[in-house]
Amino acid sequence: LVALAELLREHPLPGLQVLLVSCGAEETLQDGVRAFLARHRDELTPGRTCFVNLDTVGSPHPVMLEAEGPVWMERYSGPWLRDELADCAQRLEIPLQRGFRARASTDSVIPSRAGYPTATLVSMTDWRSPANYHLPSDVPENLDYDTVADVTRLVYELARTLAGGGGARSPMRASVQPQ
Repeated sequence: LVALAELLREHPLPGLQVLLVSCGAEETLQDGVRAFLARHRDELTPGRTCFVNLDTVGSPHPVMLEAEGPVWMERYSGPWLRDELADCAQRLEIPLQRGFRARASTDSVIPSRAGYPTATLVSMTDWRSPANYHLPSDVPENLDYDTVADVTRLVYELARTLAGGGGARSPMRASVQPQ
């Protein structure tokens, strides 16, 4: 998030408001994102708001989740957003893998259930799991910073695309107004 904030400061995107939110409390059934939405729901119009969740992006291979659920699988709202992210990854030559579903639960399920277009970016090892997840070895020196940089560039490219008119797939095209 800090790298994305720096990129947005250095290269602002007129006409697009980007909120970088670190909710916390995901491990307690998404209490942080629930509180954020409860507090800001009136400011976040579903037709003009989308959510991109970055979760465990320090492994070698960037992955986009399509759905999640520990009991039943829930597809995220707004498939156009994930298609737009995939288009951005292709333009940037970032090898983003698609088609993944998580049995774990992330913060994304809350805005998705509220009707907001939602995407989740994670990363995996060659063995299809996040490296060092919840282990003592989950320390900064074991992160794959190339993946972190790729995900940062990818989210910025999505924001740039949305600021430029919403992207070819976006129903937000008509609602993004230059300021």
